[in-house]
Amino acid sequence: MTEANRPEDNQFDNADYGSTIDESRSSAIEESNVLDERSDEDRVSSWLSITGRLALLAAIFLFLLQGSNKPTATTNPQSNHNLHQVKMLGKVKRSPSDTPFVFSQRVDHLDDSNQDTFQQRYYRKSEFFKGPGHPIFLINGGEGAMNEGLFYPFVDTFLAKKFGAYVLHPEHRFYGQSQPVDALLLTHDDLKKYHTARQAMLDFITIVKTYQEKLGCSPHKHSKHYCPVISVGGSYPGFLSAVMRLHYPDTIDIGYASSAPLLLYSMDADQWGYMEKVTKVTDSARPGCAEAVRQTLAEVHEAILASDDYVQFAHEKLNVCPGTLPVYIHSNDLLSKEAMMIVEYTFADMNMGFYPPDDTTDLVFTCDRIFQNETMDSFGKIQEFWKHLEDNIDTTLPCFDMSSQMPDGPRATISGSDWSGVGPGYDGMMFDFHCCSTLTPALGFSHKSMFPYRKWTLEWLTEHCLDRFDVVPDPLKLVHEFKFDDLVGQGASRILFTNGMNDIWSEGSYLESLSDSIIAINMPNGAHHSELYYMNEDGIDTDDVMQAHDDIADVLEGWLKEIKKKMVH
Repeated sequence: MTEANRPEDNQFDNADYGSTIDESRSSAIEESNVLDERSDEDRVSSWLSITGRLALLAAIFLFLLQGSNKPTATTNPQSNHNLHQVKMLGKVKRSPSDTPFVFSQRVDHLDDSNQDTFQQRYYRKSEFFKGPGHPIFLINGGEGAMNEGLFYPFVDTFLAKKFGAYVLHPEHRFYGQSQPVDALLLTHDDLKKYHTARQAMLDFITIVKTYQEKLGCSPHKHSKHYCPVISVGGSYPGFLSAVMRLHYPDTIDIGYASSAPLLLYSMDADQWGYMEKVTKVTDSARPGCAEAVRQTLAEVHEAILASDDYVQFAHEKLNVCPGTLPVYIHSNDLLSKEAMMIVEYTFADMNMGFYPPDDTTDLVFTCDRIFQNETMDSFGKIQEFWKHLEDNIDTTLPCFDMSSQMPDGPRATISGSDWSGVGPGYDGMMFDFHCCSTLTPALGFSHKSMFPYRKWTLEWLTEHCLDRFDVVPDPLKLVHEFKFDDLVGQGASRILFTNGMNDIWSEGSYLESLSDSIIAINMPNGAHHSELYYMNEDGIDTDDVMQAHDDIADVLEGWLKEIKKKMVH
């Protein structure tokens, strides 16, 4: 199909439910083919005016403030951040695919009497689409705001070009700008009803089916104009990708699930394995670093427990800024647990970002400059670690703002429902609920890990979730609903699992092929769905990841040929 005949995004009509609303400035894109370099805050979040921000802050304290008079921790919510910022292939200028659009989505797909809608943010890329008969890549959004545009170059550029595909990347409901319920009116019941994996999957199904129609794709799989759908996701969205292929095969033709922790969500993973993996990878990155971390944290932990005044100790020894120690911390033991948790989930973040596994990574930097630095004692190392965190958050403070690590909302705690980190701010609050309600990641710190021993228990999680969201965790609800613990028995097919073996989530994923059409590809040097962020041409990939790129493309191509053989009329 020529460029002149290709269906263009701005030809789509707008309707009410299911409409695609064009927020781009098409004329400006046509003139320069590049958007200006304003920040995401200015470009994407213009609706969050000062008034909107104040309303959101007010909502945080209104929502969930039901039935409890317990003191609320002092918070200083920050925007989403990651200690290890993933390299973005040197994007310097904005492109049309970085432009956000909104889709008019149903608030409740499971109740026909509820006709309320909300605006779901998404991104799209038509550059390589060759028209009806060619595939659509549906990249599932996950547990965070999508402010950066498309961010999986292996899919939206390499694979899309190879297969002549259209690319859609919708934001997950309740994250970023995709809010089904006004924050001022949000209740626990709303979250329980609308903030579910099922509702999110139906969002994604709805948007891709709408685009199949708008792109002129036939709804019939035997038509030569049918557009096969390849669902893609990394981590929790990878889980969604596999489950969508299992439960919505009429729409999803192939599932590509990278770093997808299905075994974690079915409660079949070893709770100790995750942080033991962090320890092992840390020691491989810098031999002796894990032991240096272990000794540092053990000494600080014991000193906190022995202190006469934990508040004074936090200020004087840990350099925590006065007024930023969360008020729920009321004992030496709790101060130690929360201080240790910050170190623990930060190392988990650095583990996930340990690609390529070389000296440029944040993990190696932290080992070299902090924990293996013999010029500092244990308290100096912790204080330097805080500074490294602040460098990624706020460089103006002479001390550590401990509240910066907290999610939003009343009764928030640094130790959230996911001990690998729920994240700060509003998105952190939403993921905290999500893990409380259904995801239930069981992650503990064993004696073999480099962190102080702390066993994960359902009792602790239940107390946290009842106090925070008035919800009782049901660890088996997800697997009972979707039966993803027996993919072969459920008749699943055309699902591809990929795993970076340096990634903690490989401990909860399928590492072996389950059948001829449920395939696993492992990358010894890979990290957390790192193959999605890079392409073979970027010059930094390890040999195993480059080979995985070729193998992934071959698997998808084989399955697309299998589908195409049935597209006969």
